[in-house]
Amino acid sequence: MCSLPDSRFVHDPQPKHAVLQMSIFSLKRGYLRLVLVILLILTCLGMARLQLWRAETRGERFEREQAALVSTPISLSAQQREREKLIDRTASARGHWLAAKTLFLDNKIHGSRAGYHVLTPLQLSGSEVVVLVNRGWVPAPRLRSELPPVTSPSGEIGIVGVTRSFETRTFELQKAPPQGAVWQHVREAEYRKLSGLDALPVILLQTGADSDGLIRDWGSPDNPATRHYGYAAMWLAFALMAAAYGFFAWRKK
Repeated sequence: MCSLPDSRFVHDPQPKHAVLQMSIFSLKRGYLRLVLVILLILTCLGMARLQLWRAETRGERFEREQAALVSTPISLSAQQREREKLIDRTASARGHWLAAKTLFLDNKIHGSRAGYHVLTPLQLSGSEVVVLVNRGWVPAPRLRSELPPVTSPSGEIGIVGVTRSFETRTFELQKAPPQGAVWQHVREAEYRKLSGLDALPVILLQTGADSDGLIRDWGSPDNPATRHYGYAAMWLAFALMAAAYGFFAWRKK
């Protein structure tokens, strides 16, 4: 006659301590998931806040620039040295080109075509002071060793344009001084040092007729704030998606 095995010797396939370890592991994994979701939400909200800040600052600058286009032009002179009073203004200047000091600002694209911005100092009439003028865009020749031909009228001329600041913050993998007439960036202190010229603290973007063959297209009339508001909305959507994922994952747990 068969006898039943003693229950004291029956092996439990899932001991209590293993069950406890599994539930602790599951709890830790749930908390880790919650922490990661919270970090993701905070990151998305931070990026949204950054885009809102950019929309505010760039929108304000765009409005100043648009107002400058319809404001009464100021006449640039050697005595004007306060950058804040000169920047983002419609301005006129009289003088003559220093054609030998022309620079070509590299990596400028117009209509999907590579080229340069042509920058020539204009020596103001009756002084040694110059204002650096961005005269417009010119297509690059086929060979990098060649420079595009640019015509600079001789004698005294008058031009009009809108003042902008020199470059201030640029990202470079390796900072190297400009070589020759082709520059990657134009910073005020560096330009003064390398050119040896006494320049006003602004660059004049020349407007008006393009009879010299240069294209003067200074950007879209669209307010850049609109684009940044769109980016902010995108990051907020990501934050909501992360929150929804965290909520349903927690409930499922």
